[in-house]
Amino acid sequence: MFSQRFSTLSRSIITGKKFALPSTSTSVSSHLSHSHRCLSSAPNPLDAFRDSVDRQTRGSEPVGRPWSVKELRRKSYDDLHKLWYVLYIERNMLLTEQQLSRTRQLIFPQPQRMKKVQKSMAAIKQVLGERKRVKIAAFQESRMVEEMTANAEEADIIME
Repeated sequence: MFSQRFSTLSRSIITGKKFALPSTSTSVSSHLSHSHRCLSSAPNPLDAFRDSVDRQTRGSEPVGRPWSVKELRRKSYDDLHKLWYVLYIERNMLLTEQQLSRTRQLIFPQPQRMKKVQKSMAAIKQVLGERKRVKIAAFQESRMVEEMTANAEEADIIME
């Protein structure tokens, strides 16, 4: 019984037709018609992940280049974090556009953008990895120096 009501409800929401349940036909149908109006007037939630430039313009505009590791080494941690966030949003937008193109059976415009975003993100990871390794090496070196001075002081105490 519940599955019949649910399938009727979901079918009516999808098609936009009113339906009637046995006891509360008027309130449910008016509620559904109101919710359908709200859904149809609301923007698609995927629009936030869509490219703001139309397909024709995207096809004619040249695509930029990925960030190089050499350029990113000069950036601060905060700049790298902001750039990562921008690239992350761009990647999500491109994945959304790619999926929409696939479902609509259209050619995905400028597929090289995805590779450039991936290369830039990989370059950021490489720079952050280099910085992390340098920091770990400096920490280990300072620790060794502390141990050596402690051992030297200990040896001086024993010699006296």
